[in-house]
Amino acid sequence: MNNKNKTYLVVTPFFPSEKSFVGSYIFDQVNEIRNQTNINIHIVKVVSFFSNEKDYFFNNFFVRIFKIIDFPFFILPGFFNKINKFRFKAFLRRVNIEKIHFSHAHVSYPSVYLIQDLECIKMAQHHGLDVLQLMNGRNSLLRKIQKTYLIKNTIKHLNNVDINIGVSNLVLKQLKKYKAYEPKQEFVLYNGVDTKKFFFKKNSKNHIFTIGCVANFWKTKDQITLIKSVKSILNEGIEVKLRFIGSGSCLKYCKRYVSDHNITNNIIFENEMPHHKLNDFYNSIDLFVLPSYFEALGCVYLESWATNTKFIGIEGQGISELISNYDKKNLLAVKQSVSSLKEKIRLAYNSGENYTFDMRYAIHNTISEFLQQPFFNEK
Repeated sequence: MNNKNKTYLVVTPFFPSEKSFVGSYIFDQVNEIRNQTNINIHIVKVVSFFSNEKDYFFNNFFVRIFKIIDFPFFILPGFFNKINKFRFKAFLRRVNIEKIHFSHAHVSYPSVYLIQDLECIKMAQHHGLDVLQLMNGRNSLLRKIQKTYLIKNTIKHLNNVDINIGVSNLVLKQLKKYKAYEPKQEFVLYNGVDTKKFFFKKNSKNHIFTIGCVANFWKTKDQITLIKSVKSILNEGIEVKLRFIGSGSCLKYCKRYVSDHNITNNIIFENEMPHHKLNDFYNSIDLFVLPSYFEALGCVYLESWATNTKFIGIEGQGISELISNYDKKNLLAVKQSVSSLKEKIRLAYNSGENYTFDMRYAIHNTISEFLQQPFFNEK
């Protein structure tokens, strides 16, 4: 790839800062592109018009803030898109980002909407299974009312980009459910792991078999099924410990359940920690479990795997694409099934073996494959 003096524009609502690690997977991606090329990379983070966020540096990337004019609470997203596109192009001129060769938009709205008029190779990357963001917004009635509007507008924008990228085949399958979706090109770019951040460290063996889980406490992450599975194992006289890291709307309910069933000594809720510190956490546990049943891929699976820590997920999620058929019977449980998850945990407890990481999913290799694709040399 001849990339000398080429400009690569990243447009994203998520990018980490000193105060928040949200978007770490996007940082890892662009950082690896920077490591492997001499492309000029520009980061534009899109935020609400009412945000107080200002331009900032993060790990030698200068992150520019662009504020979107929009109705609050995800009401009729894109209604002001003509104005925002005009403002965006003026913004790019003002900050001297011109002669763009590649634009890489993360998440359909607002990022993909903004890049429509740019004359370059346009990429849209989808990170979740709600690819058209139909679940966004606080009001369920409003979500139903604007569903058709959102589908029509977003599909039109996705058909206009040069390539749609999914973090798993499962993500792209969600897009194919819409008959109007007619992509020019598609590509699967798994969220690779930076093995300089996540790697095996020799630790002393835990006296008590320890399970870890890192995730937002949302309904679809289904921590409660994991808690019930561990409770059942404890009732059988097998001593295990479960460590949670995360916050969210379901945290209070989970804590109350643990307290009500007198298992507070075995199930621990810990504060969120900086992303770079998670390597020590993964290395300190015997098993990682994420019982999420709406998971495009799950970076945390790969991070724990990179430390050679065995993990358990749920059938039919993006992570299943990376697991051999032989291993699936041990590593994947049935959705929302306490008995199935309990069985998989007991298998891991009795085996005591780690799960060696597949280096194909190291970010150096996933990005190397990405950069070799023909669309990088089309214009």
